[in-house]
Amino acid sequence: MKLLKFKFSKLYIFLITIFSIISAALSISYPVIIGNLIDEIGINNNLINYFIVLAMIFILLFISNLLLNYFLNSYTSKLSKNIRMILFNKINNLPIPALEKFETGDIINMFSIDIENIANGTIQSISKIISGLFTIIFATYIMVTLNISLTIILIILSLLMFVISKYIVAHTNNMFSKRANLLANLNAYTDEFISGKKTFDNFNYDEIASNTFNKKNSELYKFGYKTQFYSSLTNPSTRFVSNISYIIIAMLGIIFCKNGSLTIGNISTFLIYTNLFTRPFNEITSVFSEIQTAIASSKRILNFINTATPTTLPLLSNKKLEVKPNYSIEFKDVAFSYTDKPFIKNFNLYIPSGKSIAIVGKTGSGKTTIINLLNRFYEINNGEILIDNTNINDLNINDLRKNIGMVLQDTKIFQGTIKENIAYGKPNASIEEIKQAAKLAFANSFIEKLPNGYDTYISNSDMLSEGEVQLLNIARIMLIKPPILILDEATSNIDLLTEEMIKKAILKLTENSTSIIIAHRLSTIRNCDFIVFIENGNIVEVGTHDELIYKKGAYYNMYKSQFNI
Repeated sequence: MKLLKFKFSKLYIFLITIFSIISAALSISYPVIIGNLIDEIGINNNLINYFIVLAMIFILLFISNLLLNYFLNSYTSKLSKNIRMILFNKINNLPIPALEKFETGDIINMFSIDIENIANGTIQSISKIISGLFTIIFATYIMVTLNISLTIILIILSLLMFVISKYIVAHTNNMFSKRANLLANLNAYTDEFISGKKTFDNFNYDEIASNTFNKKNSELYKFGYKTQFYSSLTNPSTRFVSNISYIIIAMLGIIFCKNGSLTIGNISTFLIYTNLFTRPFNEITSVFSEIQTAIASSKRILNFINTATPTTLPLLSNKKLEVKPNYSIEFKDVAFSYTDKPFIKNFNLYIPSGKSIAIVGKTGSGKTTIINLLNRFYEINNGEILIDNTNINDLNINDLRKNIGMVLQDTKIFQGTIKENIAYGKPNASIEEIKQAAKLAFANSFIEKLPNGYDTYISNSDMLSEGEVQLLNIARIMLIKPPILILDEATSNIDLLTEEMIKKAILKLTENSTSIIIAHRLSTIRNCDFIVFIENGNIVEVGTHDELIYKKGAYYNMYKSQFNI
C-alpha cells in the first residue's frame, strides 16, 4: 500500500519490531528473577546480585521503551506527512470534473481527521500488537517450564477473553464505518455553513440551518454513542476474565505448592505472568476501536486517491508553443457534454491572432464552458481546439495554461502579502514590476493605504472588498502579460467609476494579446473586434457591435434590455 511507503519506512518498521521484541523479552525476564529472589530469602543472605540484575533489567527496559516510542512516533509523523503529500498531489493532478465529485469538507477531513485516525491506529496497532504477541510467546515458553497445567489453564482463559472481544468488535465494525461517514458529512456541512454565512444570514436561513445541523449532529450522536458503548464493553469483559484468571491461578498455585510441585517463588512468578500474559489480550482488544476507525479512514482516503485520472493530459509532453506576443485560436467541430445529454455540438469559431472578441449570451448558454475547454479544465468529446494550428491535446498542458491569463468573476485571494498575491504567476518579479502592474490595474492607490502597503499580510478575501480583490487579480495579469487573455465577467464586482478605469487598463493590456471577453455588461465589449452571441452552446450571431445592432437579432434584444436605443 503506497500510503505506508516512504523513504526509510522499512527501516523504521524493522527498528520498531526489534525494540518491541527487546521490550517484550525484558518484561518477561524480571518475574523469574523476582521468583528466585523470593525463594532465596532466608536461605542465601547474599541477595545483592538479584537486585543488581533487576536494576539492570528495568534500566534496559526503560531505554528500549524510550527508543521504541521515539521510532514509533517518528514513523507515524512521517506516515502522516506522506499521506498528506499523496493527497495533495492527487488533488493537484486530478482534473476538475473528477474533483467536483467530492465535497470540499470531505477532502479537508482527509487532511485532518482521517490522517490523525490512521496515525493513532498505527501507533496503537504496532506498539500494542507486536509487543503483545512477543510477550505471549516468551511468557508461554517460561510458564511451560514452570508448570504446564497452570499454563494450559491460563491459555484457555486468555482465549476466552479474545473470543469475547472478537465477538464485540465484529458487531461494531459496520458502526465505526457509519460513524466515520456521518462525521465527514457533518464537517462538510459545517464548512459549507461557514463559507456561505452571508448567504444564510441574508435569506434568514439561520433556523433551518440550525435544524439541519441538529439533525446531522443527532444522527452522529446516536451512532457514535452506540459505537463507543458497545466497543467499551470489550475492556471490562476481558478484565473480568483476567481477574477470574488471577484468582484461579492463585488458588491452584497454593494447592500445587502444598503438594510440593511449586515453590512460593514459582507461585509469585506465575501470578506476575498471569497479568503479563493476559495484558496483551486486554491491550490488543482495547485498541480495536482505534484500529477500526483507522481502517475506515484509510478506506476513504484510498477511495479518493484511487479515483481514475484520465491519461489524456500530456503533462510530460515536451511540445510547447512558440514564444510570440499572441496566437490564433480555432475551435473545429467541437462537441462537449457535462452529462449524457449533448451541450455543445459542432462548435466552430476562429479568432485571429491579436484580435479581441466578446462572447455573450444568456446565463447557462455555454460562455464559460468555451473558456474551460480552451484551458483543458474539461476535455472535449469530439473535434479539436487549435492554437496557432497546433492541437492543444499535443501541447504540454503546463505550457498551454502558462500562455493563457485569466481574470474570473469568482475572484480568489491567497494567504500571503499583497505583493505575493500580485506576483502569483511570476514569483521572481521585482517590487518595481509589481508596483507597475498594480498601477496599470488602478490598485496602487488602495494598496498604499493598507497598514503595511505591499507587505500587508492577507489571510482571506474578507479583509478586502470584492472590487479590491478583483483589482489584485487584474494586476496579476498585468504583470505576466500573457499572449492569450481571458476576462470572464472581470468587472462584475467593480463600481462604475472603477470600471471605466479598468476598461482603459484592459484596452492597454489587450493591444497585443489575443483576447476573449465574457461580459453581461455589454458596454464593456463595444470596442471588441467582433462579438459572438451563443445560445445553448451554439453560435447564433457573429459581428461587430454596430453590425449586430443593425441586424436587430438576439444581441440587439439583449443590448436593448440594458440600454435605451
